[in-house]
Amino acid sequence: MPEMDINAAANEVVALLRRNDARAAATRLQALHDGQSAVVQESLDRYISARAAAELEGLRRNGGVAAADAATVNPMLDRLGEATRPPRMPDAAETAGLSQAQQYDVYGSIVAQRGNIAANDAMATQDRVVLGLRDENRTTEARGRGVYDDRIVVLWKDAQGRGHVREFNQATTEPTAQYDGHAKTAPRSPGFGNVAPRAKTEGEDVNGDRVKDLGRLGEGTIEMRATTHPRNGHPDEFALRPSQDAITAGAGRVERDSNGDGWFDARDTQGVQDLNDTFKIHRGSRSNTDSAGCQTIGGGEYDDFVSTVRGTPGQNRWQYVLTSVAPGQTREFGQDVPLAANDDPRQPQHRDHALQQQISTRLQALGGRYAEHAEDYSLVMLREAKAAGITRVDQIVASNPSAGRAAGETLFLVQGSPGDPAALRAGVNAAEVRETAVESSLRQLQQQSREQAAPAPAPAQQQDAPVMGGR
Repeated sequence: MPEMDINAAANEVVALLRRNDARAAATRLQALHDGQSAVVQESLDRYISARAAAELEGLRRNGGVAAADAATVNPMLDRLGEATRPPRMPDAAETAGLSQAQQYDVYGSIVAQRGNIAANDAMATQDRVVLGLRDENRTTEARGRGVYDDRIVVLWKDAQGRGHVREFNQATTEPTAQYDGHAKTAPRSPGFGNVAPRAKTEGEDVNGDRVKDLGRLGEGTIEMRATTHPRNGHPDEFALRPSQDAITAGAGRVERDSNGDGWFDARDTQGVQDLNDTFKIHRGSRSNTDSAGCQTIGGGEYDDFVSTVRGTPGQNRWQYVLTSVAPGQTREFGQDVPLAANDDPRQPQHRDHALQQQISTRLQALGGRYAEHAEDYSLVMLREAKAAGITRVDQIVASNPSAGRAAGETLFLVQGSPGDPAALRAGVNAAEVRETAVESSLRQLQQQSREQAAPAPAPAQQQDAPVMGGR
């Protein structure tokens, strides 16, 4: 099969939508999906949903789709609606087999969907644009040294308009508890007993408890400028930090962990603050992310990042687009799986009924539509709870607002008390909770149960692990 030009294919569908031919657009989109990998399909959908947002909104209005076209058009609308949610983090192996042109569209479509006007304008030039993909984890991970489980990507076009991409997979966008004041209280704050603290404490006391609270950049686009950062045993080196324009426009762009549970969410009192220029992109160590709230790149990749991001002569401002990646399961669930009518967790005799009822009760406490539809909405959240190994739900907590997005884009299932180092948390996209049909949720739960009951394959022989060194 010839390689798809994702950008051009998206424009085909957008053109049909703009001609008010939704049926033809849906038919063409399905044909374009056929035989393509998930990462290509997702990129195509993101471009279309961003470029045809007005047309799609019109189709979703009452009476927007002709009754005769509904069976063809509505699945397209559902799919393109999903494309507006936080993106999936593609495996490095998924993108490694793609050409530079397709890699550019994979990440460029995320910028199109999650970036602001300035970021998308920069994509039309030869400027380098930086994209951060955040796979959220707790600040106390690895004794508070952090883990490189995020991704930073640099995108640009050359003079001929060809797209280029460089991925940096040893990256973090989150702070680490080694710099947290909660790791230095006497006695230690709950959950911080295993943290190996640094001498320097970072953060701001935003809730008046005399303990500095770590911060991180919230999602959205931040303009960065060149600066320097100290490096042990070496001269200060190139780094990036927010520009003055970004700070001026940076109301509510920083999240702070004021309750000291290692997470950033709506439980943090005064947890959303204004931007300052201390949040950099700089080098991290091989066995320590060295992040007190900065974005850091380790694994010996930082020098390559610097040469890549500085590759356009004369560029002195960089648009940095930061987004969380989709929480929860990312694999496709087969829609042809038979639905067992007697396998419903809402029924008292079901093995998962107690957990489903806990989730339903927590949803009712949120009020509004969550309370009204708690029984149905609980099914999506039950699937994610089981996938994360959660057996009891003590709280459901909303994510913070950021970059014009309302609070609660993600809902977090929590097992355990806030300071419990063994507490579990799993995120679920709120739109998925609200929009997934009950029948689809039940089908997915039943497939999940069959998969979890199947015997696990024998583990492959483990290769020698690499030795972790210092800086």
